Amino acid sequence: MNWKNIISIMLPFLALFGYSLIFHVNIILALEKINYIVILSFLSAYMAQISIISIRDKYIVKVSYKNAFKARLLGNASSLLIPGWAGQELARAVIYNLEKRNLIESLSLSIAEASFDVISGAILFIIVLPLKFYYIEFIYIIVALGNIIGWSIGMIYIYSTAGKYVETEKKIMRLIKVDKYYFLLLQGKDSIKKSIGNKRFIIYMALSFLGYLVLSAGLYPLIPNYFYDIIIIMAYFAATLFPIPAAAGVSELALALLLPSSYVFDIIILEYVSYALGFIFLREVSFSELKKDIDKIKKDGELYKRADS
Repeated sequence: MNWKNIISIMLPFLALFGYSLIFHVNIILALEKINYIVILSFLSAYMAQISIISIRDKYIVKVSYKNAFKARLLGNASSLLIPGWAGQELARAVIYNLEKRNLIESLSLSIAEASFDVISGAILFIIVLPLKFYYIEFIYIIVALGNIIGWSIGMIYIYSTAGKYVETEKKIMRLIKVDKYYFLLLQGKDSIKKSIGNKRFIIYMALSFLGYLVLSAGLYPLIPNYFYDIIIIMAYFAATLFPIPAAAGVSELALALLLPSSYVFDIIILEYVSYALGFIFLREVSFSELKKDIDKIKKDGELYKRADS
């Protein structure tokens, strides 16, 4: 394990420890509030959210529910180590690929799932934030709006250009010397368009919203105000949009604006524990098989370039 991986693993815990020092959090007293009822409630709500989102993922990717469930758990776990949402999408794709045997399609549809996760979460965050607003949260609003606009434009572009040869795309890829992989872009866009239609889009968004609302209920034994629980969960979500492993630092700040410091510590710990559950499926990832798939993609790229020349 190299030093970069070690830093990624330690960063969330170092940020939380630093927060406890700066705000004089008594870690023992803070942990005492996380009794078995709080833990059971939050983990149950988290698993319920995963169960709901996995229904959506199952139909988007067209895999078994069991496969979708594993992929969602492992994807969330990967966010503790890899900045932003990039690691989640790749981790889910690797699990999907065990069943689909098509890494490009798996990755493309995993990215499509992320658009629902991000857009629905960012919208809900902006809706509930005015109930408890602080000016510094303007930064989080900008990030949330940027994600809504960026992901929306990206999905609209994919949907409108799928199945079409776009010369500008080819020129850009040629400029950065990856034009032999243009077939990946074509295949990916086709996969997303075939999987997501207008009616299905509405259903998928509804399931995404429902997942966040169910997760929020898990905080009720710790903070018995459901509407405030939604604000807290969505504030944490907004922090995960920053490209930092486990949103270290920015999640503490987002929650500190809403809660006493000891509660911030408790909620971050609950989030880390629930996300870490997904690592139990890490042993199912076959890196040798993944390498074979990547080698095949490289070979296909050479064939595509020769056919296109």
